[in-house]
Amino acid sequence: MCYELLDADFPIRQGDIFYPLPYVEISLTNIQSLRKVGPADVVVQLSDWDSLKDNDEIIISTALGKTWGIVATQNCDASRIPNISLFQIDLYTSINPTPPASPKKWVETITERVCRNASWFYLPKDERLGINERMAVNFHKVFQIPREDLETNIRLRKGRLVKVAFEHFRESIAQYYRRYPYNEWYSFDKDEIDWYLSKGKCTSEDLYPWQK
Repeated sequence: MCYELLDADFPIRQGDIFYPLPYVEISLTNIQSLRKVGPADVVVQLSDWDSLKDNDEIIISTALGKTWGIVATQNCDASRIPNISLFQIDLYTSINPTPPASPKKWVETITERVCRNASWFYLPKDERLGINERMAVNFHKVFQIPREDLETNIRLRKGRLVKVAFEHFRESIAQYYRRYPYNEWYSFDKDEIDWYLSKGKCTSEDLYPWQK
């Protein structure tokens, strides 16, 4: 449907789906740190980042979860940079606790609601990949895995978005990161803003205090 299966020798690309991958969230206020008290002994203590940040060596104990992930890194970088960025994939119901109750409502959600809410990307079921429930890419949750580790563990790649789904995914990422409008003239100096005003692109009332 929306996915294609890949041989192991296909390079990692944006839209590749992996499972299971490690996922961890670290609190800055409650960190279980390990402190050496002897050649083979350590003490576990509850710390915060402020008390640990100046140490030369920091070892912590933390819970490690398993998650689905989809590659966010662009294709031009995915074969060369040290770390690959991925968005976490959640169950659809974890993002929208009350799912649609009819085909009509699902159609409205997948089309109209997704366009209005740019923070997630819908993924349909496909048993070939092990996606047995409707899921969603959560653009709020980003994590990284070393590229060489992903390449070594390429067996964890379940598949890839097909071309039409990939193009939609790529555009959804762009919409997510550019959804906050800004006034392009905020950094102009006097000469630049004078020219900009002469073209009628803004008015003197739109200028910032440092430009008046």
